Amino acid sequence: MHRYSRLVEELVELVGVELYGVGGVVAGERILVSALREGAANLYLYDGGQLVRLNREPINGYARPPRGAGRVVIYRDVARGRELAKLYVVSVERPGVEEELHPEQAPARILGVADDGETVAFAAVHEAGIGVYAYRGGRLWKAADAPGLAMVESVRGDLAAGVGVFPPETRLFKIFTVDLQTGEFRVHEPPIRGSVLALDIAPDGSIVYGLEAAREGLLYRLDPQTGRSEPLDMGAMRDYGPTAFNAIRHLPGGLAVIARKRGRSRVFLDGAPLEAPEGMHGSPEEWRGRILVTHTSLDTPHRIVALDPSGGGWSVVLEGSRPWWLPEALGSHGYAEAQSSDGAAVPLYYLESRRAPRPGPTVVLVHGGPFAEDADAWDIFAAALAAAGFHVVKPNYRGSTGYGLEWMEKIIGDPCGMELEDIAAAAGWAAREGLARGKPYIMGYSYGGYMTLCALTRKPGAFKAGVAGASVADWEEMYELSDPAFKAFIEMLFNGDKSLWRERSPITYIDNLQEPLALIHPQNDTRTPLKPVLHLIEKATEKGKRLEAHIAPDMGHTVNKVEDVVKILLPAALFLARQEENKENKQ
Repeated sequence: MHRYSRLVEELVELVGVELYGVGGVVAGERILVSALREGAANLYLYDGGQLVRLNREPINGYARPPRGAGRVVIYRDVARGRELAKLYVVSVERPGVEEELHPEQAPARILGVADDGETVAFAAVHEAGIGVYAYRGGRLWKAADAPGLAMVESVRGDLAAGVGVFPPETRLFKIFTVDLQTGEFRVHEPPIRGSVLALDIAPDGSIVYGLEAAREGLLYRLDPQTGRSEPLDMGAMRDYGPTAFNAIRHLPGGLAVIARKRGRSRVFLDGAPLEAPEGMHGSPEEWRGRILVTHTSLDTPHRIVALDPSGGGWSVVLEGSRPWWLPEALGSHGYAEAQSSDGAAVPLYYLESRRAPRPGPTVVLVHGGPFAEDADAWDIFAAALAAAGFHVVKPNYRGSTGYGLEWMEKIIGDPCGMELEDIAAAAGWAAREGLARGKPYIMGYSYGGYMTLCALTRKPGAFKAGVAGASVADWEEMYELSDPAFKAFIEMLFNGDKSLWRERSPITYIDNLQEPLALIHPQNDTRTPLKPVLHLIEKATEKGKRLEAHIAPDMGHTVNKVEDVVKILLPAALFLARQEENKENKQ
C-alpha cells in the first residue's frame, strides 16, 4: 500500500507541472502565453515579470492573434466535454472580461480558427455538415460549405486558407481557400503529390506552405488567384533534409520555418538555421529582436526559449518548476529503428526509467491520430510511466507523420493491419536491446487505445496486459454515432471500404482476449463514443475475460484540465503497477 501511496502522490505532482508555449505577441510587446497552468489550459500575458491570466474560464483553443493585437479570440466547450464550443473575444487591456463573438454563433465542433485583427474565420461542424464562417464588424456569416473535412489555418482580409481532405482524393491533406465575400471554395493541387500540414498567408496574399512529399519535405508559394505553386528557396534547410514542417510564419524579420525529421526539429529564419536546444520546437514569434519558440524534449516540459538571430545562442524565457525527484526518475532517451515483419524500418523513441532495472518492465506506448508523431517531446504519459518504474517505447507505426508521405499513406485502407506488425516489432526491439524483461505491456489513447485492443485481440500472447483509453471498439457503431467530420475521417482511413469495418473492429475478436485489460473512457466523448465500448465490456464480461473499466465523468475526448489527466493516468498507472506486482509475487 505504501508503494501505491507514493505512486499516487508523485503522479499528482507530475501532472501539475506547468507547460508554457508561445501564443503570439500582443499590444504592449507582451507575450501571449498558452499554458497548462492553474489546473487547466489558459492564456496569459507576460512581459518578463508577472504572468497575468487573460481568459476567465479554461479554454479549448484560440486563434493566434496578429502581432500587436488588442484582442484574442478563444473558444470553449460548453457541453461538458462533447466539443460543442462557442467563440469569445477577450481584450488584452481588460483581462478576464470576455464577450461572445456573436450571439447567433451556435455551439459547434470548431475545426480551426484564425484572426487577422479585423476578420475572424473558422470552420465548424453542424449536423448538416462542415462550413467555413466569417465574422467582421459585428456581422457573422457562413461563407461557404466545405466539401470535406476542412480546418482553417490562416486569414487575411477576405481570404481564408486551411488544410483538409476532399473527394475524390481522400488520402491527402490539401490546401483550400475561401473568398469570404463571394463564397468561392477552391481546393489547390500541389505540383507534386504530397500532404500539406503547415501554411501561412503572406502579407502580399500568397500562401507559403510545407509539403510532406514521398520521402522529403518541400516549401512552396501558392498564388491563390491562379492556383499555381512555385518552389521556394529553402537555403540551408535543404542540406538539413527535412521530411515535414511544424510551423511556417511570416515575421517582421523574415520567414520563420520550423522543419523536422526523425522526431526532432530545427528553426530557420529566411533559410538560415538558428541555434536552439535539441528536441522539438513550435510557434515562432519575434520579440525584442529575438525569435521566441516553444521548446520541449522527452525530459523537458514545454517552455519558451528565445533564439538570437545574430548567432548569440539561446536562453530560457519562461518555464515551470519540476518535482525534485524527476531527474532521478527519468533516464536516457533517444531514437532507434525496429524491423517490422515485412522488413520495413519502424522509427521509434524510447525513454528509460532510472527506477527500473535493465532489462526491466516496459510499456509500448502507442500514439493516437493515427496521423501524428511520437517525437523527442514531453509526454506526460511517458514521464509518468517512467516515474512508476517502467521503461517506455514509442513506435511511429505506418500512418505516422514526419517520415514522408509513403509511410503515412501505408495505413489508409489497412487499419489494424501492418501498423500492428510495426507495434509488435517495437516490442521485439525492446527485448533484443535489453530494455524489456520478458513481454512488455501495451497502452494507448484514442487511436492508440484502438491499437491496444487490436494487439490484445489479434495478437494474443504478445503482451502481458494492456490499457486502452478512449478506444475504438466497433467501427460500424462508431460511424453511426459520429458527426460529419468524423464520418469523413473514418471514410478516409478505410479508403471508402465499408466492408472492412467489422473485420477491423476489436469487438469481433473479443473471444481471443487472454491478457488483463483496463478500459478507460471519457463519459462524454464524441470522437470515440462510449456506447460501443460499453458493448465490448458487456461481451467481455459475459465471456469471463479479465477486465476492469473506468468511465471518466464529465470528460470529453480532449484533455484540457489536470483533473482529466488524472482521470486517465491514475487508473492506468495503478493497473500496470498491480500487474507487475502480481507477476513478482508469482515468481
